[in-house]
Amino acid sequence: MNQTQAAVRVADFKDLVPVRSLDDLNYMVKESEILTGKPGRDFVVVGVDRPAFNVQLNPLGFQVMRIDADATLQQHTCATASELANHTLGNALLCGLLYTSVIQ
Repeated sequence: MNQTQAAVRVADFKDLVPVRSLDDLNYMVKESEILTGKPGRDFVVVGVDRPAFNVQLNPLGFQVMRIDADATLQQHTCATASELANHTLGNALLCGLLYTSVIQ
């Protein structure tokens, strides 16, 4: 299991940072890539199931991959910024339920 991918799912709420806008999402993905040297960043939708996603930037927009409970990357979706609103991740962002962990 990849511990870094599982961490966002089990992190205490107080250790998570809210993603408030599409600009925040862009910035946070780029920040993570610069600081860690790894593509993308993990995000979690707060709620009962706490689904987690890895988001990477690509020339057309975003590549969003769901992270299963065993920390394996599953189905991926490529979406432009406007198409993201129709995705679970975009809906969570609009509802104020999208969070990420602090990069250490």
